[in-house]
Amino acid sequence: MSNESLQISPVIKDYLLSRGYSENFTVSSIAGAGSGRQYFRISEGSRSCVLQVCAEVNDDFRHFVDYSKTFRDFGLPVTRVYCVDESSCQVLQEDLGKRNLLDEVSPVSPGVRSGNERIIYPTVIDALVKWQEASQPIFSSHTELWIRRFDFAALKWETDYFTDNFLKAHCGITEIPQSVMNFYSLLAVSVDAQPKVLMHRDFQSQNIMVRPNSEIAFVDFQGARRGSAFYDIASLLWDPYVCLPLSMIKDFYEYWRMQNKRVQAYSKEDAWESFIHASLQRVMQALGAYCFLSKVKGIEKFKQYIEPGKAQLRTLFGEFKKIAKATEPEAIEFIEKALNG
Repeated sequence: MSNESLQISPVIKDYLLSRGYSENFTVSSIAGAGSGRQYFRISEGSRSCVLQVCAEVNDDFRHFVDYSKTFRDFGLPVTRVYCVDESSCQVLQEDLGKRNLLDEVSPVSPGVRSGNERIIYPTVIDALVKWQEASQPIFSSHTELWIRRFDFAALKWETDYFTDNFLKAHCGITEIPQSVMNFYSLLAVSVDAQPKVLMHRDFQSQNIMVRPNSEIAFVDFQGARRGSAFYDIASLLWDPYVCLPLSMIKDFYEYWRMQNKRVQAYSKEDAWESFIHASLQRVMQALGAYCFLSKVKGIEKFKQYIEPGKAQLRTLFGEFKKIAKATEPEAIEFIEKALNG
């Protein structure tokens, strides 16, 4: 094996050997994200699969394994789990290829977009709509996913996370006005009241794989739960890793809205307002995460996304002010000042 530091569990190794691998398979590291999980590609000849190695067997570990089977049973595009060894915290799974959505749409040179966005985003949105349409059958068969709600408390946790890691730790602000806290509560109430569907919860470009046959598949779905119908599409379209221009965000959002039965009862204006509210939640959480992962966890690569995250949030607040009905203007001014500082 090419990676001698990895100790593949006997259970996983026996599975590989029983499926036609020899003792001479190779192991190569795959770059991970901010989760602490490690990934390795195991390959031999035309065969390949991916080994996920976790630090411990926790809720995320078990949810990933459990949800993979449930989602596949309902025909959703997620990775297949082949073999699990809890004693070594290892999961052997399908190899979905080497390219994710971010790879497909990354600029070909500084400031020059790839031009693939108009081709691939509708396909991703089609897959998301299929995911959301499966909500009720999945909730009926998997009670835990119904009970596991992305509710007011979870939404408030996100904005508190933004406050702690961006406003306080990154910007050095020590006093947060009560108007800001009031704004967070109003935002959480709004998003919590939105129609509920199966949420991926981290539906961003690095968790959306583009397979060699151009089909879409989702990974890192262990955070799935019942929550806002607008949250995952907001996560996808305002993703600071990609930074889609506002014109594309509006076009792709409208493409999603026209297909989504859950939001047909909304007027076009009310649906857009709900989308902006969910988008503010998501981008504040993401910006807080980039600050936390780069400063506290010491994962330097996330530092480069702080400025794009700020830029997306500035644009969002610009859209919010067009639709907001005098909602805590002092809070908006305070956060915008921090973003521009």
